Amino acid sequence: MKRKLTFIFATITFGVLFSGCKSAYEKYSNDEFTIEYPRKWEKEIDMFPVMPFVTFSEYQTAMVSTKVMDSVTVEEFAKMRIKAFSEEQIGFKLINLSMENDYALIRYSNEDEDDPSYHLETLMKIGKKGDKLFGVTCAYENNAQRDTVEHIINSFQLK
Repeated sequence: MKRKLTFIFATITFGVLFSGCKSAYEKYSNDEFTIEYPRKWEKEIDMFPVMPFVTFSEYQTAMVSTKVMDSVTVEEFAKMRIKAFSEEQIGFKLINLSMENDYALIRYSNEDEDDPSYHLETLMKIGKKGDKLFGVTCAYENNAQRDTVEHIINSFQLK
């Protein structure tokens, strides 16, 4: 009897302690995708016609953008973005391009040759639904921001 009461008390205590815990992330969902972003970030929807969803904080931004391209695969589009980045961005360095579960993940950095301590790492996840490509992009400057960026990128899913 004592064991049973102890178990019930422990279960109730555990439930009360964790019932008020909230995730550090807010989930945004529309007809096309879902994504999680930090609760403290502000959300802007349809800021620009090509960027239907933007979340931002003081130092970081996560953007979901779309592009209609019927005859281009996710991998082809990822390679097109890498080529454009290498031509347009100063200090661009491709770290990795991986394909998994119908998504492309591009990881790259930008470095400043005049400031060896500057290092910005960006992740871009690309998926396709119908004739529309979706890309979520988020960057970080230090390792303290890395987990947040990876959570955002990994949470992005097309419906």
